[in-house]
Amino acid sequence: MSPAKRIYSVVNLPVSQLRPTEEINIERARTLAKMIAEEGRWTRPILVEHRHSVIMDGHHRHFCATALGLSFVPCVLLSYDDPNLHVTYWSDPAPAAVDRIVQAGLSGDLMSFKTTRHKLQVALPSCSIELDDLR
Repeated sequence: MSPAKRIYSVVNLPVSQLRPTEEINIERARTLAKMIAEEGRWTRPILVEHRHSVIMDGHHRHFCATALGLSFVPCVLLSYDDPNLHVTYWSDPAPAAVDRIVQAGLSGDLMSFKTTRHKLQVALPSCSIELDDLR
């Protein structure tokens, strides 16, 4: 199967299983949590590395899930070996050190806000799940 034809699916993972790797902008996260609460639905999955459950993209949404008292959150599981995934630094288009990202998630020694950028070169699957179904 060619990389572009790979099928990604949304799975609900326990919020407590996810391991952040970067700090967040708390005010931005609170604003996002309020927007999600007002909508009453979760519409964008978090990108998660499949072996260690480190968050690739969605740190603010992870905060929101916790703030909203959710037990589960929609996620797309990925591998750092995925040819559709490009990981760079926000400040530099060079490839990011994946082992450093995983280590930050495993150790809890978080990297600064917006250190790394994870971009999937194909459209993410969508989701629209009632918040009550994630509690």
